[in-house]
Amino acid sequence: MPKEKLTLYLEPEHIEWLESQTDEEHKVSAVVRNLIRKAMKVKSRKKNAAVPMDLYGFSTIHAALVPDELKDCADLIVEWWPIRKQKGAVNSTKVANRIFDKLMSFPSQDRKQALENAITAGWKDIYPLKKGYKPEEPKNNHPASRVFTAERGFE
Repeated sequence: MPKEKLTLYLEPEHIEWLESQTDEEHKVSAVVRNLIRKAMKVKSRKKNAAVPMDLYGFSTIHAALVPDELKDCADLIVEWWPIRKQKGAVNSTKVANRIFDKLMSFPSQDRKQALENAITAGWKDIYPLKKGYKPEEPKNNHPASRVFTAERGFE
């Protein structure tokens, strides 16, 4: 990288301090370059610190982060959140909002059961409850299934 010559006008106390920082190894130009580099690093660190933290990105969340509509099952959400992270799921604000929207789409009586199922099974996502399925009795139209009575014979 090509270097350019720079002229500085300093006050006497600045010159004294600069001379106290120089020795055979570090000349005035090296001390000034090091000061500029340090200032640049501090500034870049401050830029990175300005990025807001994602409160849902941690392995645990607090009940205060759960929307008001889901406060009745907030303790289950708080319990389930680390399980998601442990299973390798992404925890972020966008994902949390999608999960909350999905939970709010469930009937209110099914929300707790869906969360309990997710906790016990170790799921990364929440699934709607399956409604009870009872198959109806199959009709027996086979000829061997006819009933024989003494009065009427086979029916």
